[in-house]
Amino acid sequence: MMTPKMVAHFRRSVSFSNTASPPPPPSSNSTTKAPGRRIHFRSTSLPTRSHPILFQLKYHLNQLKSHWASEILPDSLHVDRVSEALMRLRIILESLDDLLDLAPSRDSLRRHPDWVEKVLEDFLVMVDVYGTFQMQIVTLKQCIITAQLATKRKDMLKKVACLKGLKKSGGEISKLMPFLQAIRLHPNDLTGSCDQNGDLELVGVIKEVSEVIVMISEAVFSGIYGSFESRKTSWVMGLKKSKREKGIKELENGILSLGNYGDADLNKKMMEDMEECIDGIESGSERVFRSLINTRVSLLNVLTQ
Repeated sequence: MMTPKMVAHFRRSVSFSNTASPPPPPSSNSTTKAPGRRIHFRSTSLPTRSHPILFQLKYHLNQLKSHWASEILPDSLHVDRVSEALMRLRIILESLDDLLDLAPSRDSLRRHPDWVEKVLEDFLVMVDVYGTFQMQIVTLKQCIITAQLATKRKDMLKKVACLKGLKKSGGEISKLMPFLQAIRLHPNDLTGSCDQNGDLELVGVIKEVSEVIVMISEAVFSGIYGSFESRKTSWVMGLKKSKREKGIKELENGILSLGNYGDADLNKKMMEDMEECIDGIESGSERVFRSLINTRVSLLNVLTQ
């Protein structure tokens, strides 16, 4: 996979107006946030649990983990939930980026260069994964547009070809999963002695960010793949049951419409919903991709500046 050349941060313009804001940190010196504007804290104090950036970061991490625990996920996800998760993932990465801009954070990480190198490797893999994912999303969009035209013209052969194309792209996305699993299974604990409690907390937060990125990415990627894969059947106590990954409802309905020869208006609506679903995932994942690059640049600067 091609690795993007990382020389500078992408410019970003972020608003918290579309997501729930964390409660104010337990500090008497909390900063009031102006509506619709992102706050940049540049405190020179050592990041602690009550630091506004760290508090905000932990809040969004806990929100994502509680909302995306595998045991509470429904059989089919809705795109609104996926888009919200990608948006919150972007906020987490940008909060981490702000945390890495603090001089005490950089000083803490410079005491553990070998550990930072391992984190850089993991972030490079995630950048590559999201770069490839973006290309597959473009392919999916092209297939969906072609399928809409084929549906309008009642071209059944073209619809079958589009269905195969969608499943092929879903299969390519599923091939990204082992790279994420390798990060999840890759031990990245801090080795050696550490006398600074602040160092341990910062390392723990960065590890938690990596874990959440992998968790959400696996859910989104498998959701797309699961929407396009054929049902596999098994026999349990004489009963035939279907097995498959959790899918995304709008994508599942779009696939269903390609093989449905009934209500033309309903089929058209389901295809439009599928296109909007892919558009939303493309937009959210692109922002995550850019934020991953920015965060990796900040980590790299820890070792080079």
